[in-house]
Amino acid sequence: MRELDRSLAWELATGGPWPDPATLQGDKAFMALALQEATGGVGFSNPNPPVGCVLVKEGRVIGRGAHLQAGEAHGEIMALRDAHARGEDPEGATAYVTLEPCCYHGRTPPCTDALIKARVRRVVVGVRDPNPRVDGGGVAILAASGIEVVENVLWGDCARFHAPFFKHIKTGMPWVVLKLALGSDGALGVPGHRRDVTPAGIQALAHALRRASGAILVGYGTVAVDDPRLTDRWPLPVPAHRRFWRVVLDSRGELPATARVWEPVPGQPALRAVIGDPAPLPGVEDLHLPPSEQGQGCSLRHLLHELASRGVDRVLVEGGPRLATALMHQRLVDEFHEFRADEAAGGPPVALAPPRSWGMHTQGGWPGGTWRIWREPFGTSIENGTP
Repeated sequence: MRELDRSLAWELATGGPWPDPATLQGDKAFMALALQEATGGVGFSNPNPPVGCVLVKEGRVIGRGAHLQAGEAHGEIMALRDAHARGEDPEGATAYVTLEPCCYHGRTPPCTDALIKARVRRVVVGVRDPNPRVDGGGVAILAASGIEVVENVLWGDCARFHAPFFKHIKTGMPWVVLKLALGSDGALGVPGHRRDVTPAGIQALAHALRRASGAILVGYGTVAVDDPRLTDRWPLPVPAHRRFWRVVLDSRGELPATARVWEPVPGQPALRAVIGDPAPLPGVEDLHLPPSEQGQGCSLRHLLHELASRGVDRVLVEGGPRLATALMHQRLVDEFHEFRADEAAGGPPVALAPPRSWGMHTQGGWPGGTWRIWREPFGTSIENGTP
């Protein structure tokens, strides 16, 4: 079992762990390199997918790149630029791409055109793009131009990596990751009192989940008790275009203006989810939502759609028990990161067992606890079926 360090924490935050290229051969090894490259775009390219690309010629990597910002160059273009910067000629090379190359004019030209113009010999694709504007079209255009196309290499890993994008395309909603730190008794701590269940080092590693997300969501009680800032504190550098929404469910507008979460942070705006028209807070945007059909608080489904409309592809939910339970019961969670300490936390246990249809994706440990990841089998035919 790998040690839970910064590298593994980032892999887990992006849907991994990912295959080690050193343990693979041929196309699979180079696609694993493309996946490694792609993880560098998570949290930065949204709402676009963070596609990774590696160019290989005569067994050598001559270029690599990832999509890092919506509206800017895609992974294939970044890899071609990298090859030219190295003084390498991509003619005759193989391009390994985690997601089918785009074939339409959006904010950037089609990647299929760039690959054809570069005269690459082969294109190896991890998984097809379900976007109706692509969905096999990119593969068809490349093949029609005489380029050899190989599909579904490390298909399950690439599909899992791009699952947040797939969900957004299919449902118009972001990928929802729930993170909870529980004691051995299944509790979060005594209600109304702050309790650090996991040690500071593990809390720092868990911040990888914030960096991978476009928004963090907490309930009223978490802010009232802990008074957090909810900022992204994963190590620098952070691109200037990165936007991380700090979202608080405060349906009646009861949290005071002095709460630290409302303090302005560059690139990390605060958003208050409310019902009705509570008194405004200086510098804080209110998101007006309908009440929940369950009769308590805001409609969480409406909230997720609103966040998606702001370009959020992944939402991290960090607290508390009522919010976590509501999201799970409404089947709005896609992934559950459970930090379970060996010591009791005190307070009432949280009844939050994953649905039976879920599977435990992976687990690891640290001295004093265990980190388990449970996943909703969204798009089972994509992730686990036959391509």
